[in-house]
Amino acid sequence: MIYLLLSILSSSVIYITFKITERFKTNLVKLITVNYLVATILGFSFNRYPISVSGIITANWLHYALLVGLSFILMFFMIGYSVRISGVAVTTIAGKMSMVIPVLFSILYFSEKTPPIKIAGLILATVSVFLTVYRPIYKKKNLWPVLLPLTIFLGSGVTDSIVKYAQTYFVPNNMSLLFSAMVFLTALAIGLIYILLKRKTITQSITIAELTGGTVLGIANFGSLYYFIMALNNSKLDSSVLFGLNNICIVLFSILVGSFVFKEKLSKLNFAGVIMAVTAILILMNY
Repeated sequence: MIYLLLSILSSSVIYITFKITERFKTNLVKLITVNYLVATILGFSFNRYPISVSGIITANWLHYALLVGLSFILMFFMIGYSVRISGVAVTTIAGKMSMVIPVLFSILYFSEKTPPIKIAGLILATVSVFLTVYRPIYKKKNLWPVLLPLTIFLGSGVTDSIVKYAQTYFVPNNMSLLFSAMVFLTALAIGLIYILLKRKTITQSITIAELTGGTVLGIANFGSLYYFIMALNNSKLDSSVLFGLNNICIVLFSILVGSFVFKEKLSKLNFAGVIMAVTAILILMNY
């Protein structure tokens, strides 16, 4: 249970850190690049199996790692902007409810059984995202607060589906950490290339807030993955139950932090979306 708690805490820290660093006017490019540098170092450090460059280059999962790495850094930018514009709670729910897409992918591609209650859970989860992200501000033609969370919902779901496919067919358990490390390394490389292409970014020195925030993000980013893998490997609970508990606790914790720490307000419609999200996770984790 300790690994599950650490995974929940790590995932929650990602969203909270993005919100806190906003107050220091941090540059998201530098913040996220430092994050992936730290996550990459931790990924290779925790890997217990021999690493060879030739082995990685010829690995049949490498192109999936490159694709997921590209998607990871894009989604991290989206999350960073969304937390600042839409808030911690809304962004977290959009990210966590993206589980609907890999579940749907599993049903369609792997021909998993789909009882009516499971279909109801998928529909409920999808509707919950739309209710949660709704804000009256949209009437003023400011669509970013809804477009960012919805993009995270779709992008994270597609990325998770790619990871599920890769791990099912190409990534054995003993290669999971190395695969993750290569994903982080790819995201780091993309971040560095972007910085090099942006001359203005290069001329600006990195601030203490960006260095500190990026380090915290990197540790939390790696921890959310590593501790969840450890929870799956060491818990007596079914993986579906663990996945559900992980998502529910992250969603609820983010709502509490958003409401009491950052004073984010949820309308009655938003709150109905939250209740639907939790209900949907409970349904999906039991079927």
